[in-house]
Amino acid sequence: MKTAALFLTLLFFLVTRSTTEGLVETSVQSQCRDRYLWIHVVSPQTPRFQAVDGNGVHVINDQLASQCGYTVSALEVEDVTTFRASYYSCFTHNQNDEVFTFRFNVMVSDDGSKWVEQAVSVECSASSWTHREVTCEDHYMEVNVNRQSSCEGQQGGGDHMWPAAFSQAQKMATPTWQLLFLQRHGQMSSMSISEAQTRGYSLTTTDHRVVLRSRYKQQHANVMMVDGIPVEVVQVSLIFRKRLVVVMIDMSMACTRNSGSFDGSWLQWDIPRVMTPLVEEVATFESQMFSVGVEGVLLEEVNATTRGISLVQRGSVVQIMVPFGAEGGHRKSLVVNDTYHELYTISMLYEHVFSLRYEDGSSTDTRHRLLRVLETPPLCRPLFTLHQTDAHFQLFSVYLGNVPADVILQEVWINRKQLMLEDAERIIITPVLHTNGSRAYELQLPFEDAAVHSTYLGGGVVQYSADLNFTLTIVPQRSSYHHHTSVSTRVSNTFPPQVTAQCSNRGITFNVNHPPRAMSLWEVGVDHEPLTSQLVAQRRYRLHNDSHRTSLEVPVFSVGYTYEDINLSNFYGTFQLVLRDTTTLEVQTSVSKRCLFKTEDMMVCSTDGTMTVVTSPTFTWPTVRPDRTSLLDRTCGPKQADGSRVLFEFNVNSCGTRAMVGESSVVYENEIIHDRQLIPDGHHFISRESQFKLTLRCFYPLSAVSRLSVDRNFRAGAPGFSKSSPRAKVYTSDFWKSKPKPCSRWRCASTQTWVYPLH
Repeated sequence: MKTAALFLTLLFFLVTRSTTEGLVETSVQSQCRDRYLWIHVVSPQTPRFQAVDGNGVHVINDQLASQCGYTVSALEVEDVTTFRASYYSCFTHNQNDEVFTFRFNVMVSDDGSKWVEQAVSVECSASSWTHREVTCEDHYMEVNVNRQSSCEGQQGGGDHMWPAAFSQAQKMATPTWQLLFLQRHGQMSSMSISEAQTRGYSLTTTDHRVVLRSRYKQQHANVMMVDGIPVEVVQVSLIFRKRLVVVMIDMSMACTRNSGSFDGSWLQWDIPRVMTPLVEEVATFESQMFSVGVEGVLLEEVNATTRGISLVQRGSVVQIMVPFGAEGGHRKSLVVNDTYHELYTISMLYEHVFSLRYEDGSSTDTRHRLLRVLETPPLCRPLFTLHQTDAHFQLFSVYLGNVPADVILQEVWINRKQLMLEDAERIIITPVLHTNGSRAYELQLPFEDAAVHSTYLGGGVVQYSADLNFTLTIVPQRSSYHHHTSVSTRVSNTFPPQVTAQCSNRGITFNVNHPPRAMSLWEVGVDHEPLTSQLVAQRRYRLHNDSHRTSLEVPVFSVGYTYEDINLSNFYGTFQLVLRDTTTLEVQTSVSKRCLFKTEDMMVCSTDGTMTVVTSPTFTWPTVRPDRTSLLDRTCGPKQADGSRVLFEFNVNSCGTRAMVGESSVVYENEIIHDRQLIPDGHHFISRESQFKLTLRCFYPLSAVSRLSVDRNFRAGAPGFSKSSPRAKVYTSDFWKSKPKPCSRWRCASTQTWVYPLH
């Protein structure tokens, strides 16, 4: 028969103050269940329990718990502790084996230092017990037997050694109760109840029942194999003499010790269908009912089936099958070696009610209950990625799958750059939820994004690539792990943009046509400098941008030109625009434009050390004859001269040029002078011509100049800039109004010539 029980549920809530996290709510819940009291505590710290009776308060430790009928189990992942107390536990008030009154103190703490006491007082009812009830708890085994229906002189068990034990009991029996243990090889030992208490056993008697409790692995316990399953057995009888009759009550207990197995999807727990140590040879075994339960509560067959839990008889073995993640269990997540692992635990209850029928027509019923926590090993749940990139849409599409339900995507790094919230408009991350509670994430990353690496392979082929590193976090414990993947694809028919150039009186104008969706691949540059707004402002270029075209106007006397064939009438100026791969900085294409310009007063300091000057010395009065001017070395006359202007071209190592070294530059200086005609006048000389002198200077960065003292060959890694200074009037160049820097980036290795108009 099943025991009828009155279920009472009492809820208690405590609120304690935490020193670091504010208020922490702690709940204590209790409930009468079939043959035990259940207390459920939710608390950050493992609670403590005290039993209370008429003799005072008793602290429940591990030893007292197993001896007195208490089970404490903690589930750390959910801050849950479960407490079970047998109806026949030590300090429980028993009224006629029908009403059981429990009093406990539950001690809870928020930080481990301050404990708050919560009193739990519960009255439970049970009106029906079978003749013998064997309970296998986590840490102890318990048997309670109806002492009134136990026959005097009853033989227990099915072993042939019991008749010898009964004969021994007849010799030893006294009015004082004793326990007679039957061990292997026919060995028997007896002890008084008080001695048994000191050895970890507990014996309780009422008017109707006798209860014996034992911890596992006691000295008198044996482990035997029953249908291939290890079973721990304590074969013991309670003996005493009642008048002239010896009473012998079988108190044997048997509990399986296997912990179950796991095949990757199912937990399996095998139990012998017939627990032979509890069955007598002289009796006929009849199975009455099998039942299975979760968390100490038996389930109806339909409820067990709904959860996927099955109980199947396979020959002499009963198999309980539990699918991973079944309702009532607990999943725990953890990170091992930067990989997500998960384990699953479930507290199972198995109950078998069977009868033993004897030849005289009598029978006894036994209720055998096993409680066992089944647990899987840590299971690796690796993430996976699917690359669903379509080059036609210029978009990386990555699917990150097998993300457990308790895991969130914390952050994403793309080529070692963290994806920020402000990037959400261009980089889209979409969560995908599945019916089993797991999820996935879809990442869409445009090829044009600055974090994506692009390489021009030539022939119109561009390779886009990205290293993706996902950081995932388990909640609520905030443990993180990572997943790395790389994506790449090639896109054809992507060529550098077309560049056109036109000459004008003022300079050269370049037009760069933007290719669709590919402008980020190319860097427009002047020599080794990228064309930036800072460079444009510094060198006084004029730049105009729109969605289709970049227009750059370069005035003729701007930095970046090279000059050729300079004469008094005109000269050629050449300017080059380059397109580089933004990743490798390799030049993919370049466009040079050579234009003819009208010569004005100017001075050129070229990289090969040639100084070229065009000037008009006729501003003085009386005028100066240009053909009679020279440099400091009077043998160095003009290369060309007409009636108003003169052109000098000489090397910095010739024509009397002086060199001066400063802190950051080398200055080469020469002068244009006029050879006046002097007329003797007695002891003096007079002249009707003006005295004229124009100082010429070229400044070269010291770090860019290399001079060989043997052959006097001049080399400069960068062009110089010029300055002229006439004696009567100083003509300054526009350069001095805003001094440009010849090299503003480390990769500068300029070969251009700087020229400045002298006006």
